[in-house]
Amino acid sequence: MTNLEIHSTAVIDSKATLGQNVTIGPYTIIGPEVSIGENTIIENHVTIKGKTRIGAHNTIGPYTSIGLSAQDKAHRDEPTFVKIGDHNEIREYISINRGTLGGTGTTKIGDHNQLMSYTHFGHDVSVGNHCMVTNATTLAGHVQMGSYVVTGGMSGFHQFCRIGDYAMLGGYSVAYQDIAPYMVCTGHRAQVIGLNRIGLERNGFKIDEIQQIQEIFSIFFNQGLVPQKALEKLEKEIEPGPILERFVSFIGNTKRGIISKA
Repeated sequence: MTNLEIHSTAVIDSKATLGQNVTIGPYTIIGPEVSIGENTIIENHVTIKGKTRIGAHNTIGPYTSIGLSAQDKAHRDEPTFVKIGDHNEIREYISINRGTLGGTGTTKIGDHNQLMSYTHFGHDVSVGNHCMVTNATTLAGHVQMGSYVVTGGMSGFHQFCRIGDYAMLGGYSVAYQDIAPYMVCTGHRAQVIGLNRIGLERNGFKIDEIQQIQEIFSIFFNQGLVPQKALEKLEKEIEPGPILERFVSFIGNTKRGIISKA
């Protein structure tokens, strides 16, 4: 271990693995099965325990807890995992619980995510890349979030829900079913209100691609078709390609159903 900056009050187990140029602030606790990648900054009063693997170039804010036992009555502190990628901004007062043997066994956070204050990531949650999870968003156990997703403050996701790529859930909203890719949902029981047009534009989608997504939206949500019939019509009328494939694949794999249009 070289070029480490560890405050004298931090408690670091001798078996923990720390990469080069890791910084650890006051009163932080690091358990024996924790691995932290290079150039990661961990602020004060952070607790990281369990079989936790954190990548490189992350920042972790004060009073955050990572790798603690799942909030699941069936969980018995089994040796499950947390895996966090690279270049994540993990702010203060965040909780990321371990997986469970009844789920995937691993809670996963990808790369380049911005996780804001008081967000919670329950057991067996999976988050993709380039997501912005804003203040006090709560992901219950087994939630699967795609990439380039945005959540509004104080929003929530029911267990086992999925959120498609480039989707958005508005503030103070709750998702009880899956949110299709590219869509914006809002409401106490969230409903689709349209495309995540601003998010698509910010992530480099061209005008013709957004128009194609608008056509997908119109067929799937506006024509009163049951999902299977809507998918059949999409595959007949929309030009094949990654945009359509992402949407169709997501819909085809739903188990909780898809949130419908308001």
